[in-house]
Amino acid sequence: MGETDRICPKCGRDVGEKTASEKEERELYSFGPLGVTICYSRPSMFALTFRNMTKIVLTDKRIYGYPKGSLAPTELLPFKSKAQFQAPYDAILATEQVSFGLQKGVWIQYREEDKLKEVSILCSPVNSHHIPKTYELLQNRTSAR
Repeated sequence: MGETDRICPKCGRDVGEKTASEKEERELYSFGPLGVTICYSRPSMFALTFRNMTKIVLTDKRIYGYPKGSLAPTELLPFKSKAQFQAPYDAILATEQVSFGLQKGVWIQYREEDKLKEVSILCSPVNSHHIPKTYELLQNRTSAR
């Protein structure tokens, strides 16, 4: 590969050079899918939930959940290859620790495009130690902006 092959003809940038937005995210914390439940509202008796099928990842830029096969047949799900939710820290409007039955969780309200969205991440009693750490990281990341 010659020196001229590395230069983009449109923008003149070195093809091997990455912009700030293209740099890798650094994973700070992750947990799941076993013992993790998500729902797209505050937890309630009649909320649609996804149990034992979502891995939660906090990076230096965002929090997201993606389907990770455990006991659930994720190949049958419509969102099997994309994030079930993702909230960049600068889009998060509110966070709150919640309890629902024996489960402990974090409720997150965030803006995506021009819509308000929310997601609750709940953990079973065995995994509830993940919730304070998740909440602390969210508080630190959202207050730093």
